[in-house]
Amino acid sequence: MSGNFAPRDIYYAQQKYLFALVFVVVSVVPLLLLNFNASRVYEESWMERTSRELSTLAHDRREIIDRFLAAQEDQLAGFVSLYDAQELSRHDRLAGLFSALNRSGVITDLGVIDRKGNHLAYQGPFAKELAGRNYAEAPWFAEVMKGGRYVSDVFTGYRKVPHIIVAVADPAKAWILRATIDLGFFSGLLQAANVGPDGDAFIVNRSGEMQTPGRLGRTRVTAEELTRFSALADAGGEAVQNGDMIHCGIYLNNRQWLLVLETNVESSLAPYDEARRRDTVLVVVASAAIVLVAILLTHSMVGRLARAEHERNLLTNQVGEVEKMALIGRLAASVAHEINNPLQLISGQAGLMDDLMQDEKPEAVTHLGEYRQALGKIRTQIARASTITHRLLGFSRGSDGKPVATDVNQAVEETVALFEHEARRHRIEIARDYRNGLPSASCDPAQLQQVILNVLHNAMDAIGQDGTIEITSRLDGNRIVVDFADTGPGLTLDALEHLYDPFFTTKPKGKGTGLGLYVSQDIMMRLGGELVAENRGGGGAVFSLYLPVPPETADRFADAVCM
Repeated sequence: MSGNFAPRDIYYAQQKYLFALVFVVVSVVPLLLLNFNASRVYEESWMERTSRELSTLAHDRREIIDRFLAAQEDQLAGFVSLYDAQELSRHDRLAGLFSALNRSGVITDLGVIDRKGNHLAYQGPFAKELAGRNYAEAPWFAEVMKGGRYVSDVFTGYRKVPHIIVAVADPAKAWILRATIDLGFFSGLLQAANVGPDGDAFIVNRSGEMQTPGRLGRTRVTAEELTRFSALADAGGEAVQNGDMIHCGIYLNNRQWLLVLETNVESSLAPYDEARRRDTVLVVVASAAIVLVAILLTHSMVGRLARAEHERNLLTNQVGEVEKMALIGRLAASVAHEINNPLQLISGQAGLMDDLMQDEKPEAVTHLGEYRQALGKIRTQIARASTITHRLLGFSRGSDGKPVATDVNQAVEETVALFEHEARRHRIEIARDYRNGLPSASCDPAQLQQVILNVLHNAMDAIGQDGTIEITSRLDGNRIVVDFADTGPGLTLDALEHLYDPFFTTKPKGKGTGLGLYVSQDIMMRLGGELVAENRGGGGAVFSLYLPVPPETADRFADAVCM
Protein backbone atom coordinates (compact mmCIF):
# COMPACT_ATOMS: atom_id res chain seq x y z
CA MET A 1 0.00 0.00 0.00
CA SER A 2 2.87 2.40 0.77
CA GLY A 3 3.99 2.22 -2.84
CA ASN A 4 0.70 3.82 -3.90
CA PHE A 5 1.22 6.94 -1.78
CA ALA A 6 4.13 8.42 -3.76
CA PRO A 7 2.05 9.14 -6.90
CA ARG A 8 -0.78 10.46 -4.73
CA ASP A 9 1.65 12.73 -2.88
CA ILE A 10 2.81 14.11 -6.24
CA TYR A 11 -0.80 14.51 -7.30
CA TYR A 12 -1.76 16.43 -4.17
CA ALA A 13 1.38 18.58 -4.40
CA GLN A 14 0.33 19.48 -7.95
CA GLN A 15 -3.20 20.21 -6.72
CA LYS A 16 -1.80 22.56 -4.07
CA TYR A 17 0.09 24.54 -6.71
CA LEU A 18 -2.91 24.47 -9.06
CA PHE A 19 -5.41 25.63 -6.42
CA ALA A 20 -3.02 28.33 -5.18
CA LEU A 21 -2.47 29.51 -8.76
CA VAL A 22 -6.21 29.61 -9.49
CA PHE A 23 -6.85 31.42 -6.20
CA VAL A 24 -4.15 33.97 -6.97
CA VAL A 25 -5.28 34.47 -10.58
CA VAL A 26 -8.93 34.87 -9.60
CA SER A 27 -8.11 37.25 -6.73
CA VAL A 28 -4.93 39.13 -7.66
CA VAL A 29 -5.34 39.59 -11.43
CA PRO A 30 -8.71 41.43 -11.14
CA LEU A 31 -7.17 43.54 -8.37
CA LEU A 32 -4.22 44.45 -10.58
CA LEU A 33 -6.48 45.14 -13.56
CA LEU A 34 -8.75 47.26 -11.38
CA ASN A 35 -5.77 49.20 -10.04
CA PHE A 36 -4.36 49.70 -13.55
CA ASN A 37 -7.71 50.80 -14.97
CA ALA A 38 -8.40 53.06 -11.98
CA SER A 39 -4.94 54.61 -12.34
CA ARG A 40 -5.52 55.28 -16.03
CA VAL A 41 -9.00 56.73 -15.44
CA TYR A 42 -7.81 58.85 -12.53
CA GLU A 43 -4.86 60.11 -14.55
CA GLU A 44 -7.12 61.09 -17.43
CA SER A 45 -9.53 62.70 -14.98
CA TRP A 46 -6.67 64.54 -13.27
CA MET A 47 -5.35 65.80 -16.60
CA GLU A 48 -8.82 66.87 -17.66
CA ARG A 49 -9.34 68.72 -14.39
CA THR A 50 -5.92 70.39 -14.64
CA SER A 51 -6.67 71.52 -18.21
CA ARG A 52 -10.08 72.80 -17.16
CA GLU A 53 -8.61 74.68 -14.20
CA LEU A 54 -5.91 76.19 -16.43
CA SER A 55 -8.52 77.33 -18.94
CA THR A 56 -10.70 78.76 -16.16
CA LEU A 57 -7.68 80.57 -14.71
CA ALA A 58 -6.91 82.12 -18.12
CA HIS A 59 -10.50 83.35 -18.53
CA ASP A 60 -10.46 84.79 -15.00
CA ARG A 61 -7.19 86.67 -15.60
CA ARG A 62 -8.46 87.98 -18.92
CA GLU A 63 -11.61 89.23 -17.21
CA ILE A 64 -9.58 91.01 -14.53
CA ILE A 65 -7.11 92.62 -16.98
CA ASP A 66 -9.72 93.66 -19.53
CA ARG A 67 -11.94 95.13 -16.81
CA PHE A 68 -8.97 96.97 -15.33
CA LEU A 69 -7.93 98.50 -18.66
CA ALA A 70 -11.53 99.40 -19.49
CA ALA A 71 -11.90 101.00 -16.07
CA GLN A 72 -8.77 103.12 -16.63
CA GLU A 73 -10.03 104.24 -20.04
CA ASP A 74 -13.45 105.06 -18.62
CA GLN A 75 -11.95 107.10 -15.78
CA LEU A 76 -9.79 109.12 -18.17
CA ALA A 77 -12.75 109.61 -20.50
CA GLY A 78 -14.81 110.83 -17.59
CA PHE A 79 -12.20 113.42 -16.61
CA VAL A 80 -11.91 114.53 -20.24
CA SER A 81 -15.63 115.10 -20.37
CA LEU A 82 -15.62 117.03 -17.09
CA TYR A 83 -12.60 119.26 -17.61
CA ASP A 84 -11.00 121.08 -20.50
CA ALA A 85 -7.30 121.19 -21.32
CA GLN A 86 -6.82 124.64 -19.81
CA GLU A 87 -8.24 123.65 -16.41
CA LEU A 88 -6.29 120.37 -16.30
CA SER A 89 -3.13 122.26 -17.19
CA ARG A 90 -3.29 123.85 -13.75
CA HIS A 91 -0.83 122.11 -11.49
CA ASP A 92 -3.13 121.81 -8.51
CA ARG A 93 -6.03 120.38 -10.56
CA LEU A 94 -3.90 117.78 -12.31
CA ALA A 95 -2.30 116.84 -8.99
CA GLY A 96 -5.73 116.28 -7.51
CA LEU A 97 -6.76 114.03 -10.39
CA PHE A 98 -3.50 112.09 -10.15
CA SER A 99 -4.05 111.56 -6.44
CA ALA A 100 -7.57 110.30 -7.10
CA LEU A 101 -6.45 107.93 -9.84
CA ASN A 102 -3.41 106.59 -8.02
CA ARG A 103 -5.01 105.40 -4.78
CA SER A 104 -4.09 101.81 -5.64
CA GLY A 105 -0.57 102.77 -6.75
CA VAL A 106 -1.08 101.35 -10.22
CA ILE A 107 -0.90 104.69 -12.12
CA THR A 108 2.70 105.93 -12.46
CA ASP A 109 2.04 109.42 -13.85
CA LEU A 110 -0.56 111.59 -15.54
CA GLY A 111 -0.08 114.08 -18.36
CA VAL A 112 -2.00 116.49 -20.60
CA ILE A 113 -0.77 116.70 -24.21
CA ASP A 114 -1.99 119.02 -26.99
CA ARG A 115 -2.77 118.00 -30.56
CA LYS A 116 0.77 118.73 -31.64
CA GLY A 117 2.26 116.31 -29.13
CA ASN A 118 3.53 118.83 -26.58
CA HIS A 119 3.12 118.43 -22.83
CA LEU A 120 0.72 121.01 -21.44
CA ALA A 121 0.98 119.60 -17.89
CA TYR A 122 2.55 116.61 -16.16
CA GLN A 123 2.25 115.00 -12.76
CA GLY A 124 4.64 112.16 -11.87
CA PRO A 125 8.23 111.11 -11.16
CA PHE A 126 9.56 111.53 -14.70
CA ALA A 127 9.17 115.31 -15.15
CA LYS A 128 12.90 115.74 -15.84
CA GLU A 129 13.08 112.96 -18.44
CA LEU A 130 9.94 114.18 -20.22
CA ALA A 131 10.61 117.96 -20.16
CA GLY A 132 10.43 119.45 -23.66
CA ARG A 133 9.52 116.08 -25.27
CA ASN A 134 7.20 116.01 -28.26
CA TYR A 135 5.08 112.89 -29.02
CA ALA A 136 3.87 113.80 -32.45
CA GLU A 137 5.91 111.00 -34.01
CA ALA A 138 5.14 108.38 -31.31
CA PRO A 139 3.03 105.44 -32.55
CA TRP A 140 0.67 105.63 -29.58
CA PHE A 141 0.00 109.34 -30.22
CA ALA A 142 -1.11 108.62 -33.76
CA GLU A 143 -3.38 105.78 -32.55
CA VAL A 144 -5.07 108.02 -29.97
CA MET A 145 -5.60 110.82 -32.43
CA LYS A 146 -7.10 108.34 -34.84
CA GLY A 147 -9.29 106.28 -32.51
CA GLY A 148 -9.87 108.55 -29.55
CA ARG A 149 -8.76 105.80 -27.09
CA TYR A 150 -5.72 103.61 -27.00
CA VAL A 151 -3.87 101.15 -24.75
CA SER A 152 -0.31 100.71 -25.88
CA ASP A 153 2.01 97.74 -25.81
CA VAL A 154 4.88 97.70 -23.37
CA PHE A 155 7.68 100.02 -24.38
CA THR A 156 10.44 102.00 -22.64
CA GLY A 157 10.13 105.37 -24.42
CA TYR A 158 11.82 108.45 -23.01
CA ARG A 159 11.60 107.06 -19.48
CA LYS A 160 13.86 104.11 -20.35
CA VAL A 161 11.51 102.06 -18.14
CA PRO A 162 8.99 99.50 -19.51
CA HIS A 163 5.48 100.84 -19.17
CA ILE A 164 2.00 100.86 -20.71
CA ILE A 165 0.09 103.95 -21.76
CA VAL A 166 -3.66 104.45 -21.51
CA ALA A 167 -4.68 107.59 -23.36
CA VAL A 168 -8.04 109.26 -24.18
CA ALA A 169 -8.57 112.27 -26.50
CA ASP A 170 -11.34 114.81 -26.17
CA PRO A 171 -14.12 114.56 -28.77
CA ALA A 172 -12.55 117.33 -30.88
CA LYS A 173 -9.13 115.65 -30.77
CA ALA A 174 -7.71 118.91 -29.46
CA TRP A 175 -5.88 117.40 -26.50
CA ILE A 176 -5.12 114.09 -24.81
CA LEU A 177 -5.20 112.90 -21.19
CA ARG A 178 -2.60 110.15 -20.78
CA ALA A 179 -1.90 107.82 -17.83
CA THR A 180 1.03 105.44 -17.45
CA ILE A 181 0.38 102.04 -15.83
CA ASP A 182 2.99 100.27 -13.76
CA LEU A 183 3.82 96.83 -15.16
CA GLY A 184 4.04 95.52 -11.59
CA PHE A 185 0.24 95.19 -11.54
CA PHE A 186 0.22 92.78 -14.49
CA SER A 187 3.34 90.94 -13.36
CA GLY A 188 1.91 90.45 -9.85
CA LEU A 189 -1.39 89.29 -11.30
CA LEU A 190 0.38 86.65 -13.40
CA GLN A 191 2.87 85.68 -10.72
CA ALA A 192 -0.06 84.81 -8.47
CA ALA A 193 -1.53 82.49 -11.13
CA ASN A 194 -1.68 78.90 -9.85
CA VAL A 195 0.15 77.14 -12.66
CA GLY A 196 2.39 74.94 -10.51
CA PRO A 197 6.06 75.23 -9.58
CA ASP A 198 7.23 74.52 -13.13
CA GLY A 199 4.47 76.48 -14.88
CA ASP A 200 4.65 79.88 -16.57
CA ALA A 201 2.33 82.86 -17.19
CA PHE A 202 3.06 85.85 -19.44
CA ILE A 203 1.54 88.27 -21.93
CA VAL A 204 2.78 88.82 -25.51
CA ASN A 205 1.52 91.12 -28.23
CA ARG A 206 0.52 90.08 -31.74
CA SER A 207 4.13 90.49 -32.85
CA GLY A 208 5.42 88.07 -30.23
CA GLU A 209 7.00 90.74 -28.01
CA MET A 210 6.90 90.00 -24.28
CA GLN A 211 4.59 92.38 -22.42
CA THR A 212 5.35 90.89 -19.02
CA PRO A 213 8.36 88.84 -17.94
CA GLY A 214 7.86 85.09 -17.69
CA ARG A 215 7.78 83.45 -14.25
CA LEU A 216 10.61 81.13 -15.30
CA GLY A 217 12.72 83.86 -16.93
CA ARG A 218 11.36 83.57 -20.46
CA THR A 219 12.38 86.65 -22.54
CA ARG A 220 11.08 85.81 -25.99
CA VAL A 221 8.49 83.76 -27.87
CA THR A 222 9.37 82.01 -31.13
CA ALA A 223 7.24 82.36 -34.22
CA GLU A 224 6.20 78.72 -33.98
CA GLU A 225 5.14 79.19 -30.34
CA LEU A 226 3.25 82.39 -31.21
CA THR A 227 1.37 80.54 -33.94
CA ARG A 228 0.48 77.71 -31.55
CA PHE A 229 -0.60 80.10 -28.78
CA SER A 230 -2.70 82.11 -31.22
CA ALA A 231 -4.40 78.95 -32.42
CA LEU A 232 -5.30 78.09 -28.81
CA ALA A 233 -6.74 81.58 -28.34
CA ASP A 234 -8.68 81.32 -31.59
CA ALA A 235 -10.13 78.02 -30.28
CA GLY A 236 -11.69 79.80 -27.34
CA GLY A 237 -8.98 79.51 -24.73
CA GLU A 238 -9.10 75.74 -24.26
CA ALA A 239 -6.05 74.10 -22.63
CA VAL A 240 -4.19 71.54 -24.76
CA GLN A 241 -1.36 69.19 -23.82
CA ASN A 242 1.77 69.44 -25.94
CA GLY A 243 4.55 67.10 -24.89
CA ASP A 244 5.28 67.51 -21.20
CA MET A 245 3.41 70.83 -20.96
CA ILE A 246 -0.24 71.93 -20.97
CA HIS A 247 -0.75 75.28 -22.74
CA CYS A 248 -3.63 77.71 -22.71
CA GLY A 249 -3.82 80.96 -24.75
CA ILE A 250 -6.47 83.67 -24.66
CA TYR A 251 -6.74 87.18 -26.16
CA LEU A 252 -6.66 90.40 -24.09
CA ASN A 253 -7.10 94.08 -24.76
CA ASN A 254 -9.32 93.74 -27.81
CA ARG A 255 -7.15 90.93 -29.22
CA GLN A 256 -4.02 93.11 -29.05
CA TRP A 257 -2.39 90.93 -26.41
CA LEU A 258 -2.16 87.21 -25.85
CA LEU A 259 -2.22 85.77 -22.32
CA VAL A 260 -0.36 82.45 -22.18
CA LEU A 261 -0.54 80.03 -19.26
CA GLU A 262 1.63 76.89 -19.11
CA THR A 263 1.78 74.10 -16.55
CA ASN A 264 4.15 71.14 -16.37
CA VAL A 265 2.41 67.76 -16.65
CA GLU A 266 4.83 66.02 -14.30
CA SER A 267 4.47 68.72 -11.66
CA SER A 268 0.71 68.77 -12.06
CA LEU A 269 0.57 65.00 -11.65
CA ALA A 270 2.85 65.02 -8.58
CA PRO A 271 -0.04 64.66 -6.05
CA TYR A 272 -1.64 62.01 -8.25
CA ASP A 273 1.67 60.15 -8.63
CA GLU A 274 2.13 60.19 -4.86
CA ALA A 275 -1.38 58.80 -4.36
CA ARG A 276 -0.77 56.20 -7.07
CA ARG A 277 2.46 55.11 -5.38
CA ARG A 278 0.59 54.66 -2.11
CA ASP A 279 -2.15 52.73 -3.90
CA THR A 280 0.46 50.57 -5.62
CA VAL A 281 2.09 49.78 -2.29
CA LEU A 282 -1.32 48.86 -0.85
CA VAL A 283 -2.10 46.69 -3.89
CA VAL A 284 1.28 44.94 -3.61
CA VAL A 285 0.75 44.34 0.12
CA ALA A 286 -2.80 43.11 -0.52
CA SER A 287 -1.58 40.85 -3.34
CA ALA A 288 1.15 39.43 -1.11
CA ALA A 289 -1.45 38.81 1.61
CA ILE A 290 -3.75 37.13 -0.91
CA VAL A 291 -0.90 34.93 -2.15
CA LEU A 292 0.01 34.00 1.43
CA VAL A 293 -3.60 33.23 2.32
CA ALA A 294 -4.00 31.26 -0.91
CA ILE A 295 -0.93 29.16 -0.10
CA LEU A 296 -2.04 28.56 3.48
CA LEU A 297 -5.65 27.77 2.57
CA THR A 298 -4.80 25.49 -0.33
CA HIS A 299 -2.14 23.77 1.76
CA SER A 300 -4.68 23.24 4.53
CA MET A 301 -7.53 22.15 2.25
CA VAL A 302 -5.48 19.86 0.04
CA GLY A 303 -3.71 18.51 3.13
CA ARG A 304 -7.09 17.67 4.62
CA LEU A 305 -8.15 16.00 1.38
CA ALA A 306 -4.94 13.98 1.36
CA ARG A 307 -5.42 12.97 4.99
CA ALA A 308 -9.07 12.13 4.32
CA GLU A 309 -8.08 9.90 1.42
CA HIS A 310 -5.34 8.32 3.51
CA GLU A 311 -7.83 7.65 6.30
CA ARG A 312 -10.32 6.30 3.80
CA ASN A 313 -7.68 3.94 2.45
CA LEU A 314 -6.86 2.82 5.98
CA LEU A 315 -10.54 2.29 6.72
CA THR A 316 -10.93 0.38 3.48
CA ASN A 317 -7.97 -1.79 4.39
CA GLN A 318 -9.34 -2.21 7.91
CA VAL A 319 -12.71 -3.24 6.52
CA GLY A 320 -10.90 -5.63 4.23
CA GLU A 321 -9.03 -7.07 7.17
CA VAL A 322 -12.26 -7.40 9.12
CA GLU A 323 -13.94 -9.10 6.20
CA LYS A 324 -10.92 -11.37 5.81
CA MET A 325 -10.98 -12.22 9.51
CA ALA A 326 -14.71 -12.85 9.31
CA LEU A 327 -14.12 -15.14 6.35
CA ILE A 328 -11.32 -16.90 8.23
CA GLY A 329 -13.64 -17.23 11.24
CA ARG A 330 -16.37 -18.77 9.14
CA LEU A 331 -13.82 -21.04 7.50
CA ALA A 332 -12.40 -21.97 10.90
CA ALA A 333 -15.90 -22.72 12.20
CA SER A 334 -16.58 -24.87 9.15
CA VAL A 335 -13.28 -26.70 9.51
CA ALA A 336 -13.82 -27.14 13.26
CA HIS A 337 -17.27 -28.51 12.60
CA GLU A 338 -15.99 -30.88 9.93
CA ILE A 339 -13.11 -32.04 12.16
CA ASN A 340 -15.46 -32.49 15.13
CA ASN A 341 -17.54 -35.09 13.26
CA PRO A 342 -14.68 -37.55 12.53
CA LEU A 343 -13.34 -36.92 16.04
CA GLN A 344 -16.66 -38.08 17.45
CA LEU A 345 -16.54 -41.14 15.16
CA ILE A 346 -12.98 -41.93 16.24
CA SER A 347 -13.98 -41.46 19.87
CA GLY A 348 -16.93 -43.85 19.40
CA GLN A 349 -14.74 -46.44 17.68
CA ALA A 350 -12.13 -46.14 20.43
CA GLY A 351 -14.86 -46.75 23.02
CA LEU A 352 -16.08 -49.75 21.05
CA MET A 353 -12.57 -51.18 20.89
CA ASP A 354 -12.21 -50.66 24.63
CA ASP A 355 -15.51 -52.49 25.22
CA LEU A 356 -14.43 -55.36 22.97
CA MET A 357 -11.13 -55.74 24.77
CA GLN A 358 -13.04 -56.06 28.02
CA ASP A 359 -14.46 -59.30 26.65
CA GLU A 360 -11.05 -60.66 25.63
CA LYS A 361 -9.13 -63.04 27.85
CA PRO A 362 -5.95 -61.35 29.03
CA GLU A 363 -3.90 -64.44 28.41
CA ALA A 364 -5.18 -64.68 24.81
CA VAL A 365 -3.99 -61.18 23.88
CA THR A 366 -0.27 -60.76 23.93
CA HIS A 367 -0.12 -56.95 24.30
CA LEU A 368 -3.43 -56.19 25.94
CA GLY A 369 -1.98 -53.60 28.30
CA GLU A 370 -0.28 -51.73 25.50
CA TYR A 371 -3.49 -51.71 23.50
CA ARG A 372 -5.44 -50.27 26.40
CA GLN A 373 -2.72 -47.66 26.99
CA ALA A 374 -2.79 -46.68 23.29
CA LEU A 375 -6.59 -46.37 23.41
CA GLY A 376 -6.24 -44.11 26.44
CA LYS A 377 -3.83 -41.87 24.60
CA ILE A 378 -6.19 -41.76 21.62
CA ARG A 379 -9.06 -40.73 23.87
CA THR A 380 -6.87 -38.06 25.52
CA GLN A 381 -5.88 -36.54 22.18
CA ILE A 382 -9.46 -36.76 20.92
CA ALA A 383 -10.58 -34.84 24.02
CA ARG A 384 -7.84 -32.27 23.47
CA ALA A 385 -8.76 -31.83 19.80
CA SER A 386 -12.44 -31.57 20.74
CA THR A 387 -11.62 -28.88 23.28
CA ILE A 388 -9.76 -26.88 20.60
CA THR A 389 -12.57 -27.20 18.08
CA HIS A 390 -15.17 -26.25 20.68
CA ARG A 391 -13.16 -23.15 21.62
CA LEU A 392 -12.73 -22.25 17.96
CA LEU A 393 -16.44 -22.69 17.38
CA GLY A 394 -17.20 -20.58 20.44
CA PHE A 395 -14.91 -17.76 19.33
CA SER A 396 -16.15 -17.73 15.75
CA ARG A 397 -19.85 -17.86 16.49
CA GLY A 398 -21.90 -14.93 15.19
CA SER A 399 -23.14 -12.05 17.34
CA ASP A 400 -26.60 -10.50 17.36
CA GLY A 401 -25.37 -7.56 19.49
CA LYS A 402 -27.69 -8.34 22.42
CA PRO A 403 -26.15 -8.54 25.91
CA VAL A 404 -26.34 -11.95 27.57
CA ALA A 405 -24.98 -13.37 30.79
CA THR A 406 -21.35 -14.07 29.95
CA ASP A 407 -18.69 -16.01 31.83
CA VAL A 408 -15.81 -13.57 31.53
CA ASN A 409 -13.13 -16.13 32.48
CA GLN A 410 -14.39 -18.48 29.77
CA ALA A 411 -14.48 -15.71 27.17
CA VAL A 412 -10.90 -14.74 28.06
CA GLU A 413 -9.66 -18.32 28.00
CA GLU A 414 -11.26 -19.07 24.64
CA THR A 415 -9.48 -16.07 23.17
CA VAL A 416 -6.15 -16.79 24.87
CA ALA A 417 -6.21 -20.37 23.54
CA LEU A 418 -5.98 -18.99 20.00
CA PHE A 419 -2.74 -17.13 20.85
CA GLU A 420 -0.90 -19.90 22.68
CA HIS A 421 0.79 -21.36 19.65
CA GLU A 422 2.01 -17.95 18.43
CA ALA A 423 3.07 -17.03 21.97
CA ARG A 424 5.21 -20.17 22.24
CA ARG A 425 6.76 -19.38 18.86
CA HIS A 426 7.90 -15.99 20.20
CA ARG A 427 8.86 -17.45 23.58
CA ILE A 428 6.14 -15.46 25.33
CA GLU A 429 4.59 -17.00 28.40
CA ILE A 430 0.90 -16.38 29.11
CA ALA A 431 0.25 -16.59 32.84
CA ARG A 432 -3.37 -16.89 33.99
CA ASP A 433 -4.81 -15.99 37.38
CA TYR A 434 -8.58 -16.25 37.06
CA ARG A 435 -10.68 -15.68 40.11
CA ASN A 436 -13.11 -18.56 40.46
CA GLY A 437 -16.79 -18.02 40.96
CA LEU A 438 -16.96 -14.60 39.35
CA PRO A 439 -20.52 -13.46 38.60
CA SER A 440 -21.62 -13.30 35.00
CA ALA A 441 -21.33 -10.03 33.15
CA SER A 442 -24.12 -8.75 30.95
CA CYS A 443 -22.48 -8.16 27.57
CA ASP A 444 -22.08 -9.42 24.02
CA PRO A 445 -19.43 -12.18 24.26
CA ALA A 446 -18.37 -11.84 20.63
CA GLN A 447 -17.64 -8.10 21.01
CA LEU A 448 -15.89 -8.74 24.35
CA GLN A 449 -13.66 -11.34 22.70
CA GLN A 450 -12.83 -8.85 19.93
CA VAL A 451 -11.58 -6.40 22.57
CA ILE A 452 -9.55 -9.16 24.29
CA LEU A 453 -8.13 -10.16 20.92
CA ASN A 454 -6.96 -6.57 20.23
CA VAL A 455 -5.43 -6.17 23.69
CA LEU A 456 -3.55 -9.50 23.47
CA HIS A 457 -2.35 -8.71 19.98
CA ASN A 458 -0.97 -5.32 21.12
CA ALA A 459 0.70 -6.90 24.15
CA MET A 460 2.48 -9.48 22.01
CA ASP A 461 3.57 -6.79 19.53
CA ALA A 462 4.90 -4.69 22.43
CA ILE A 463 6.93 -7.61 23.84
CA GLY A 464 8.20 -8.93 20.56
CA GLN A 465 10.31 -11.84 21.89
CA ASP A 466 10.89 -13.39 25.32
CA GLY A 467 8.41 -11.97 27.75
CA THR A 468 5.33 -12.60 29.81
CA ILE A 469 1.69 -11.64 29.64
CA GLU A 470 -0.07 -11.88 32.98
CA ILE A 471 -3.86 -12.18 32.82
CA THR A 472 -5.78 -11.59 36.03
CA SER A 473 -9.51 -11.46 36.63
CA ARG A 474 -11.03 -9.95 39.77
CA LEU A 475 -14.09 -8.25 41.16
CA ASP A 476 -14.00 -4.54 41.95
CA GLY A 477 -17.26 -3.52 43.57
CA ASN A 478 -19.99 -4.09 41.01
CA ARG A 479 -17.53 -4.47 38.12
CA ILE A 480 -15.48 -7.37 36.83
CA VAL A 481 -11.93 -6.37 35.98
CA VAL A 482 -9.59 -8.26 33.67
CA ASP A 483 -5.95 -7.03 33.70
CA PHE A 484 -3.52 -7.76 30.86
CA ALA A 485 0.00 -6.90 32.08
CA ASP A 486 2.92 -7.24 29.68
CA THR A 487 6.67 -6.94 30.08
CA GLY A 488 7.11 -4.69 27.06
CA PRO A 489 8.72 -1.19 27.02
CA GLY A 490 5.60 0.53 28.36
CA LEU A 491 3.75 3.56 27.00
CA THR A 492 5.17 7.04 26.42
CA LEU A 493 3.34 10.18 27.62
CA ASP A 494 2.39 11.01 24.04
CA ALA A 495 1.07 7.48 23.51
CA LEU A 496 -0.99 7.65 26.72
CA GLU A 497 -2.47 10.98 25.60
CA HIS A 498 -3.43 9.81 22.09
CA LEU A 499 -3.88 6.09 22.74
CA TYR A 500 -7.55 5.98 21.75
CA ASP A 501 -7.34 8.44 18.86
CA PRO A 502 -8.25 6.90 15.50
CA PHE A 503 -5.26 6.07 13.29
CA PHE A 504 -2.77 6.70 16.10
CA THR A 505 -0.22 3.90 16.32
CA THR A 506 3.26 3.38 17.71
CA LYS A 507 3.89 0.38 15.48
CA PRO A 508 6.17 0.56 12.42
CA LYS A 509 4.63 1.91 9.23
CA GLY A 510 2.52 -0.67 7.46
CA LYS A 511 2.15 -2.92 10.52
CA GLY A 512 -0.73 -1.23 12.32
CA THR A 513 -3.76 0.82 11.33
CA GLY A 514 -4.22 2.65 14.61
CA LEU A 515 -7.85 1.54 14.88
CA GLY A 516 -7.62 -1.43 17.27
CA LEU A 517 -7.75 0.44 20.57
CA TYR A 518 -10.08 3.08 19.13
CA VAL A 519 -12.58 0.33 18.21
CA SER A 520 -11.98 -1.50 21.48
CA GLN A 521 -12.70 1.62 23.57
CA ASP A 522 -15.87 2.21 21.54
CA ILE A 523 -16.98 -1.40 22.13
CA MET A 524 -16.31 -1.19 25.87
CA MET A 525 -18.31 2.04 26.12
CA ARG A 526 -21.22 0.41 24.28
CA LEU A 527 -20.99 -2.55 26.67
CA GLY A 528 -21.26 -0.12 29.59
CA GLY A 529 -17.65 -0.59 30.65
CA GLU A 530 -14.32 1.01 29.91
CA LEU A 531 -10.80 0.23 28.78
CA VAL A 532 -8.00 1.74 30.91
CA ALA A 533 -4.28 1.73 30.11
CA GLU A 534 -1.36 2.62 32.37
CA ASN A 535 2.30 1.75 32.89
CA ARG A 536 3.38 -0.89 35.40
CA GLY A 537 5.67 0.04 38.22
CA GLY A 538 8.28 -2.55 37.21
CA GLY A 539 8.07 -1.85 33.49
CA GLY A 540 5.60 -2.67 30.78
CA ALA A 541 1.96 -1.68 30.42
CA VAL A 542 -1.34 -2.83 31.90
CA PHE A 543 -4.61 -2.77 29.99
CA SER A 544 -7.66 -3.28 32.20
CA LEU A 545 -11.15 -4.19 31.03
CA TYR A 546 -13.95 -3.03 33.33
CA LEU A 547 -17.30 -4.77 32.81
CA PRO A 548 -20.44 -3.94 34.79
CA VAL A 549 -22.23 -6.61 36.79
CA PRO A 550 -25.98 -6.35 37.30
CA PRO A 551 -26.66 -5.25 40.94
CA GLU A 552 -28.70 -8.33 41.80
CA THR A 553 -25.96 -10.61 40.46
CA ALA A 554 -23.29 -8.71 42.42
CA ASP A 555 -25.41 -8.96 45.60
CA ARG A 556 -25.89 -12.71 45.21
CA PHE A 557 -22.18 -13.13 44.66
CA ALA A 558 -21.38 -11.07 47.77
CA ASP A 559 -23.80 -13.12 49.87
CA ALA A 560 -22.25 -16.36 48.58
CA VAL A 561 -18.76 -15.15 49.49
CA CYS A 562 -19.88 -14.16 52.99
CA MET A 563 -21.39 -17.60 53.59
